[in-house]
Amino acid sequence: MDIEDFKTTRFNVLGQGTRIKGEFHFSGRSSVSGEIEGQLIALEGSYLIIEKTAHVRGDIQAFDVEVHGIFDGKINARGTLSLKPGSVVSGQIKAAHLVIYPGAQLNSECESGT
Repeated sequence: MDIEDFKTTRFNVLGQGTRIKGEFHFSGRSSVSGEIEGQLIALEGSYLIIEKTAHVRGDIQAFDVEVHGIFDGKINARGTLSLKPGSVVSGQIKAAHLVIYPGAQLNSECESGT
């Protein structure tokens, strides 16, 4: 990636130690490492990553979502929802495609498929 690619790439980072509350709209690739309470809305084609240090409570509406940390609430993934080893997901999830890796904890109502 050269500097021109970097200037046009859309990405968002909410770092470890960040604590925020509210409604957030993302585009591009987004990474959450802190604590969020509220609604996360990612535009079509966006990719949302909930990192290992993240604790998210609320609603997520996104295309692709990858969870490594803790999530409690509702997820609506129009693409793929991936629950990685060590993730803890509670609440309600709806995804076109659901991938649960060994070591992920899921305590949710699930709806998968198109």
